[in-house]
Amino acid sequence: MGSIKLSLGLTGFALALTVAACAPPEPTSKFRRTTSNVDDEPGNTAGDLGGTSGDDGASTPDEFKSCATKSAAAEAKPVYLVFMFDKSGSMASNNSPKWASAKSASKAFFESAESKGTFASLSFFPDKDNPSCGVNAYGTPQVSMSALPAASFGTSLDSQTPGGGTPTHVALQGAISYAQGIASNEGKDGKVAIVLVTDGLPDSNCTGNSVGAVKDLASSVAATLPTYVIGVGNQLTSLNEIAVGGGTTSAFIVNANDPNQIKQDFLTAINAIKTSALSCDYEIPAPPAGEQLDREKVNVVYKSGGTTDTLDYNASCAGGAGWRYDDADAPKRILLCDTSCDAVKTKPGQMEVLFGCATKGDVK
Repeated sequence: MGSIKLSLGLTGFALALTVAACAPPEPTSKFRRTTSNVDDEPGNTAGDLGGTSGDDGASTPDEFKSCATKSAAAEAKPVYLVFMFDKSGSMASNNSPKWASAKSASKAFFESAESKGTFASLSFFPDKDNPSCGVNAYGTPQVSMSALPAASFGTSLDSQTPGGGTPTHVALQGAISYAQGIASNEGKDGKVAIVLVTDGLPDSNCTGNSVGAVKDLASSVAATLPTYVIGVGNQLTSLNEIAVGGGTTSAFIVNANDPNQIKQDFLTAINAIKTSALSCDYEIPAPPAGEQLDREKVNVVYKSGGTTDTLDYNASCAGGAGWRYDDADAPKRILLCDTSCDAVKTKPGQMEVLFGCATKGDVK
């Protein structure tokens, strides 16, 4: 019987789910495993994913070839990025190239075909070139949450003129308020994150506008709304505190001396944030009519760079590698463990979730 694969482009890697008709499970005490162990193969990086590697990399591992007969669509959770962009006077003062270069890099990201599959909104601070200290001034973005790529972001960036101070605390409050609304509505089935872009530390024009206060604010929502920070300029290591509070480890610091380097570093930072924010969370499609999902006959395979890696089932994600179900008793989604998720994000390729063959790993 023929098969169909659905590939969903998403920042460098795609997902294809192939579903097999499941006969009543055969009595078995052990699950079949692939024979090639990556620990015995010098130079093989499949161990980062938590599984074994096939020999040819261009097709399904031999033990699974007879299992996949039908296909169904599946989607990874979408990513929603809430940008809060500093347009204070220092971004362009003394003929600084920071504003022009950061704007150019941002437009390249928002308008690139590679951004497809990502959603974004865009807000600026300070409000109307003034250090407005009211949070209401920052709760409504100039570009509302939109699917990328989109030209409206570049139009909005072109309409801005740098000026004013750096009321970071109230700006982040506004971004959080908007992000929470997204998370409760169109983003409820996706991952929502805040991206704070600034060329300086919070100033003293607004009460409570300090690095510590901004860090505490970011920390208060980090469990559900991570805050990424891009610092455009030198000697901005204090911004790392805000990133740590936001649950994202450290800020991306862009060198401000060379216009070309600013653009390159800024675009690299945005793409890294986009990749980091991606979710390794995949919906299990419904089986064909009249058939049932056998949770003990599911395998996750990743194809990249000429290798085919079969990931281990790892219910507790101990050690960080492999995959698990969202609910082992009534599974609806497949979740990659942290180490495997990180490896997938940095290795362009294709994920396949194969149904019908005994799971590599004990799911009993």
